Amino acid sequence: MRKEAIRELSQRVHFSSGFDAKRFKQASGPSVSIYMPIQHAEREERRDEWNRIEFKDLTKQARVQLAERFPDARQYAGIMELLDYILDHGDLSLWLEADKSLGFLVNNDEADVFNMDVAVDPLSIVDDHFYMGPLMQNAEHDRVAYKFLLLNADFFSVLDGDEQQVRYEQLPDEIKQYFAEMFPATFNGDTSVLDYYSLEGHESPYHDHRSRNDVKKEEAEKFFRAVDKAMCAMTEGDDTPVILVTLPEHEHAFREIATFKTLLPQGINKDPRTLSGTQLVKMACEVLGE
Repeated sequence: MRKEAIRELSQRVHFSSGFDAKRFKQASGPSVSIYMPIQHAEREERRDEWNRIEFKDLTKQARVQLAERFPDARQYAGIMELLDYILDHGDLSLWLEADKSLGFLVNNDEADVFNMDVAVDPLSIVDDHFYMGPLMQNAEHDRVAYKFLLLNADFFSVLDGDEQQVRYEQLPDEIKQYFAEMFPATFNGDTSVLDYYSLEGHESPYHDHRSRNDVKKEEAEKFFRAVDKAMCAMTEGDDTPVILVTLPEHEHAFREIATFKTLLPQGINKDPRTLSGTQLVKMACEVLGE
């Protein structure tokens, strides 16, 4: 497969911890819903072999069901392209950052993959609409106590957290598009680095970006204003407190222009790329006084 085709497929796969049922209720078929528990034995750099086999079996079940319901394979060609892409790429962040289970909602246009902190039984369903029961149960179980804003002069990420763990929050597509247009030289069309953050010490996705020392003060200020605009949109109607994690030299500059109301006055003055998920949870408890 050509690099352009692989890149196009990668942009159609979205990984998130947050689930909004309203977004998927109007989706039309064919639709594939896959749920699977996650094993954690060999996940340092790639997906565990058990997980690969399990997902392969569930994909086969989906293919059989699709063939039974739709005589023309072109009716579900996009679905199989996306499932095959996920199967063939064991180093995707969705495998490396998975908690207890993963939920896959796939149609011909895109694949949405959800990180779940409750265990589920393996399941593959083809229908005109997505089966969302396990995801809705997980959403009820999940409790976001705070958010982290991980910030440097040329990247940012948002994490959801509670007293036990932090989870990556995918940035909306419109925000990634906004940053691609505002900072074309920095992201060069690739905004995937904006919303990826390794919580277990894997290589930073920012290693080939400019050093923060190469970002001029005026460029950093422009970037911080864009981050503030994004955070205003993402926190609208949400009173979850946000903890800023950034280097001391960036904290004052960002707080000078920050306008979103949920930013806490006390933050964490460290490079976010150097902190693990476990360290962030501990620091959040100290900031929140728990």
